[in-house]
Amino acid sequence: MPPRGSAVLDPNLWRWVLTRLEANHPVHLTHVAWHSRHSPGTTGATLAVDPRGDTAGTIGGGVMEGELIARAAATLEAWVKSGAARVEVRELEHRRKASRGERSGLFCAGRQTNLSYVLGPAKIGEVRRILALLDADAPGTVVVGPGGLTLDEERPAALPPLSFEQQGAGFELRAQLLNVKRVAILGGGHCGLALSRVMAQLGYTVTIFDTRADVFTLQQNDFATHKIVVEDYAEAGALIRQPEWTHVVVMSANVDDDIRGLLGVVRGPFPYVGVMGAPAKLTRIRGALREADVAQEAIDRLYAPIGLPMTSNTPEEIAISVAAEILRERERLFPFAAPAPA
Repeated sequence: MPPRGSAVLDPNLWRWVLTRLEANHPVHLTHVAWHSRHSPGTTGATLAVDPRGDTAGTIGGGVMEGELIARAAATLEAWVKSGAARVEVRELEHRRKASRGERSGLFCAGRQTNLSYVLGPAKIGEVRRILALLDADAPGTVVVGPGGLTLDEERPAALPPLSFEQQGAGFELRAQLLNVKRVAILGGGHCGLALSRVMAQLGYTVTIFDTRADVFTLQQNDFATHKIVVEDYAEAGALIRQPEWTHVVVMSANVDDDIRGLLGVVRGPFPYVGVMGAPAKLTRIRGALREADVAQEAIDRLYAPIGLPMTSNTPEEIAISVAAEILRERERLFPFAAPAPA
């Protein structure tokens, strides 16, 4: 399975943790609970350390991470002797002189808050369930407080997807397992395959649709979490999970299929709907949508042509153009995605 970016959502990291717990070894985990602009560690990033000093993930690298790995070794040694280790909250400042927190040893500016604790073999059940929820693209919340890690399987009622609250000695980190970075691609051809690869590498959950079950680019697409074959692209919109978080990209094999796909999504709650095409094609598409009584306001919200303006001729170049536009629009569409000022 491709990485999902934020390591709290990365099943590969939790599988690494599970192998250590199953071997009866504890694991030291650190999550970045909060970060400001310019910080090398981003909210949700996670570093796991085992008693041998092997690691998975990252919380920003450099001397800061080296110091944390050394601290983790000492904490794990103490845990093995006593079976207890407190959850540690540290605010690190990446400057030569720290005004509000500890110096991290980095000088790139910004701040981050790290939350560290030990998982022992008694938590195997929770880790297995976390993996099951991630693999099923199902909701659940990892909760870390003074008592360590627990799993809340109730569907989250509120966002942002990761929150951290601290009052005096009390604190709580809540990290949703359901990835809200999502893209649905209507068209499983070469461009759809290239865009699936790029978006998966950026940590997005990818759903791809096609009307052709036997097209080889769909069969070879190992980057999509969900691959769905429909008889009519107009059916796709109703099958997209978490529509309020999903960017929709229409890039089918022909203009008629593009129109059918757009008719299934353009009236929906999707924050972003884009279609690929030259001016003449887009004129035809807009005309067809008006003939289908789609409101002009909905037509005007389309990203058409999709992608940042650049010379994009190959599927890989087109994918980079589309991905760049999605990233550019992310903070406007989802304000919680923006890091806090330093």
